[in-house]
Amino acid sequence: MMLHKDLEVKDGIWIEEQWIRYAGLGRRLRVTVKPGEIRINPTQPEGEQNSSTKGWSIFRTLGDNAQPGQLLNAAVDHDHYLYGKSE
Repeated sequence: MMLHKDLEVKDGIWIEEQWIRYAGLGRRLRVTVKPGEIRINPTQPEGEQNSSTKGWSIFRTLGDNAQPGQLLNAAVDHDHYLYGKSE
């Protein structure tokens, strides 16, 4: 069964709690807004991230305190700098 209702935007849009329960979204939601789209997904409470999410969070912080290097185009020429290989 699919729930469907046309709504007119006045001061906002109210989504009935029963719809959220029916969708199985839980009590914490992430709302993502893009042009032409509003997406509502379940989210996990803080501290309940799965290990993959935690791993990516740690990975993304690795360069936060990095010192500027002396090499030009290190990302482009990483094989040369790391392994002494030419293209």
